[in-house]
Amino acid sequence: MEMDDDILEMARQCYGYGRWEAPYWFIGPEQGMGRSENNDLKPRVEAWRHFGSRQLDDCRDFHAHIKDNRWHRERPRLQATWRPLLLLMMSFRGRPTGRETLRRYQRDELGRLNGETCVIELSGLAAHSFKIERDREAFREERIKTIREKILQHQPELVVMYGKSEKPHWEAITGQPFPPANFLKMGKSKIVFTTHPVTHGLTNSYWEELGRAARKSG
Repeated sequence: MEMDDDILEMARQCYGYGRWEAPYWFIGPEQGMGRSENNDLKPRVEAWRHFGSRQLDDCRDFHAHIKDNRWHRERPRLQATWRPLLLLMMSFRGRPTGRETLRRYQRDELGRLNGETCVIELSGLAAHSFKIERDREAFREERIKTIREKILQHQPELVVMYGKSEKPHWEAITGQPFPPANFLKMGKSKIVFTTHPVTHGLTNSYWEELGRAARKSG
């Protein structure tokens, strides 16, 4: 995929949403896109430039700017990737996991600049699916190095890395292989490795049990 300078810079510098100092992190392969975006990156690049070309943006503000209000309207849809991750996090914290609780958290707190979550990706370029052509290797080593440094610097309480095809990259970030239980410690941070949340056949119980197990681990 040939990239112009703006897309190239976004691929390098755009990590996702929230703040590095947040205690709860989610790291995935790449951001998704709505079908209505037609896999056109230009509106996202414009929004990213509008907010100052930062490493992290505010999830709600960014989606408002690209006119995608599905996840932040008064009673939003629960986003397919975020919902299981929130189940895991809430269970880890011993908090309620009802759908309305998750809706409110997604709408008001997930990936906010002043919030408690950091929602980032290996790739800086969004796509509707992995079938869409993207240069997913662009700046991969640099981004792995940055994510590793940020974890070591800020020592979040919980880091969830998801997507089994990305396991070598997750282990490059942690600097060690995951044991069979898929939990490890990186400094003071508890790291959880799991399959992608949209994997078919996973129940709510899977994510809730994973959160409780992470809390008891290490």
